[in-house]
Amino acid sequence: MLECSVCPRNNGVRVLLYAAVWLVFITFLHSWFGSGHVITEPGKRSALKVGFLPITCHLLCPVAHARLQGSPDEFEVVKFTSWPDMIDAVRGGEIDMTFILAPIAITLREQGVPVKIVLLGHRDGTALVVGKASGIESIAGLEGKRVAIPIRFSTQNMELLTLCRQAHVDVRTMSIFELPPPDMPSALASGGIDAYIVGEPYAAQAELEGCGRVLAQMRDVAPGFISSVLIVRESVMHEQRARVVRLIRNFAAQAPWIESHRKEAADIGAEAYGLPPSLIEYVLLSSSDRVSYRDIIPKPGELGKIASDMVKLGLLPHVPSDNELVDLSWRQDEHTQ
Repeated sequence: MLECSVCPRNNGVRVLLYAAVWLVFITFLHSWFGSGHVITEPGKRSALKVGFLPITCHLLCPVAHARLQGSPDEFEVVKFTSWPDMIDAVRGGEIDMTFILAPIAITLREQGVPVKIVLLGHRDGTALVVGKASGIESIAGLEGKRVAIPIRFSTQNMELLTLCRQAHVDVRTMSIFELPPPDMPSALASGGIDAYIVGEPYAAQAELEGCGRVLAQMRDVAPGFISSVLIVRESVMHEQRARVVRLIRNFAAQAPWIESHRKEAADIGAEAYGLPPSLIEYVLLSSSDRVSYRDIIPKPGELGKIASDMVKLGLLPHVPSDNELVDLSWRQDEHTQ
């Protein structure tokens, strides 16, 4: 029997069939995009997506992006303005690699997100800043004060608690709360907070604007301080190993370049961050060790020490091994030369 194209009953069946096919197609698309894939033209491979925030411990990203423009290893940058947005993107597989705070990386791994740490962003580059009108002259002066941190899962928060414990400050008397780093200098200037601990350039910003001063540089109280790390999705490392290894090596190669070309690096960073060049130049040029891009390969036990401190603070249930957290195989992979 021929199907009647105008029969209402058959039309209804056809509509339901079309709806079912469409639903399957949309579900496939959500699954595809949710896993971080991008549909491209046949024969073309999408660029690797790398995330960063406008902070100096992520400077390797915009510098590498600028210097690799037009090369086979060119990649796509994804600029974030908050840690929660970046965390969501990592969980959703929307980015292949990203620079992210070390405790967040460790927590994501512990929660089953398949990522590995492959590199550090830089060392030091974090300061505890107090308002000029706050009357705070030492760590002991933080008692009873309002202090901002970037996020609870940060080495900045962890070091603040350590400094307070060493100075016998009762943190229960303090008001410690999360605040996006770009908002910290203005909050200090308005009197909304008394102090904050943050990565550069937002410590320097308070100095230059005259509303705050540095009470402690982490390079002095915790030499070799680690803020952010570079993480890679394990599936991407497995499926596109040669590309990923070359890109990690390119990131690592930017560190000595930044050390010897601080002015040029500051200009690249300022443009990528949307911040005044004078601010980034102050951070990179006012002192050769305010921010260090030397020694950015994770040392054995370094990330484990951070994880151990997280356990002590109740931020992590147990201490994972270095093998669970770190993948340095890109340094020895002979098949990607």
